[in-house]
Amino acid sequence: MKKTVMTLLACAALGAAYGQEGQQKSGFGLELNAAYNFALKDIYEFDVDGIQNPKVDTYGVDMTAVYAFNKNHAVNIRFGYATGDDDYSESVTYGEDFVTGNMKVEVQNIYIMPGYRLTTSMNDSLSFFGGVNVGLAQTRGKVEGSARGSLLGTSFGETFSESKSKWGFAWSAELGVAQKVSNTGYVTLAVQLQGLYGRPDFGDEEGSAKAESQLNLGVRLGYSCQF
Repeated sequence: MKKTVMTLLACAALGAAYGQEGQQKSGFGLELNAAYNFALKDIYEFDVDGIQNPKVDTYGVDMTAVYAFNKNHAVNIRFGYATGDDDYSESVTYGEDFVTGNMKVEVQNIYIMPGYRLTTSMNDSLSFFGGVNVGLAQTRGKVEGSARGSLLGTSFGETFSESKSKWGFAWSAELGVAQKVSNTGYVTLAVQLQGLYGRPDFGDEEGSAKAESQLNLGVRLGYSCQF
């Protein structure tokens, strides 16, 4: 009798494990996302008093290929593009002399980041997920501006533009929800914290200004399809 009970319990455990594994989803998937990223730090720092340090918000898209080992664990690789600019004017007075400047700072980011994602299902249609990604990003920076003013009875004006590309380390961390809308399709909404360390090279960093790395807090809306 004891052997019979043990055999039945063993068979039940194997059956439960097999049934659970059969319910887990695995395979490839593809995601398309649009994002808006709020800059958390200045991207260009001036050492001159009275000159504004610009923050550059960016917006962009990304495509993410995903392989799910089961319903909880997945790896992915993300390809993305983002761009943004900050346009502003500043006026500085030196006694009877003054300077009025108009400045536009632009950045463009291209990045590739492999990563890992953990998903927890709340019910048959709603799930929560969190993930981290690390990789590389190329940042391209551009500055355009002009200045007008008076100095010792004279007027002057200058327009300039510098643009170079630079690669650097990139990372992101995200938390979000996924809502099932079909047998294989999901709508996703997530927040992400992203760091891009390829500093946008606007030119000479030995002068009165230098470029900084980017730290962004973004909102991503997308559609995910599992094959």
